[in-house]
Amino acid sequence: MNPPKGHDLSAIQKFLLVTLRFAIGWHMLSEGIGKFKAANWSAAGYLAGSFGPFSDLFDSILKNPWMLSISNFCVMYGLVFVGVCLLLGLFTRLSCLMGFVLLILFYVSMPPWDWVPQPGTESNYLLVNKNVIEGLGLMVVMAFPTGRFVGLDAVLYPWIGKFFPCWLVGRSSAEA
Repeated sequence: MNPPKGHDLSAIQKFLLVTLRFAIGWHMLSEGIGKFKAANWSAAGYLAGSFGPFSDLFDSILKNPWMLSISNFCVMYGLVFVGVCLLLGLFTRLSCLMGFVLLILFYVSMPPWDWVPQPGTESNYLLVNKNVIEGLGLMVVMAFPTGRFVGLDAVLYPWIGKFFPCWLVGRSSAEA
């Protein structure tokens, strides 16, 4: 029996990976659109509630109007960009990485490190919350070329795939 090559997955495995990509993309997009639709949305409330190890950094962002506007821009547009790219299967691995960075920032601003409810959270967590779970989902999606299974990456890959690092576009090192 020959060992499987690269990403020889069954149709159901590909379907489930693409479905995971769609679900996370939809969630990110809807969160970003929700921030655009909210009158005068700002990250200020979230930053003010920060209590993690980087709370001083988040507090300095909160106190500096220019940095707060940059933060607002990055969160709103970052969520929309990541969501749209994941839904379209466009620059899938890059958008997974960007989404993961956003989720890390959300996590470290309010880490679930106590077994008690924290201000503004919906439940009790111990280390693992929805940001960790969604981040792990993004890492799973990033581990497979799901944008090439179903998405615009399949169209773009033949032209741009050779110019980017193997891990970013889903090319095996043998193809490099």
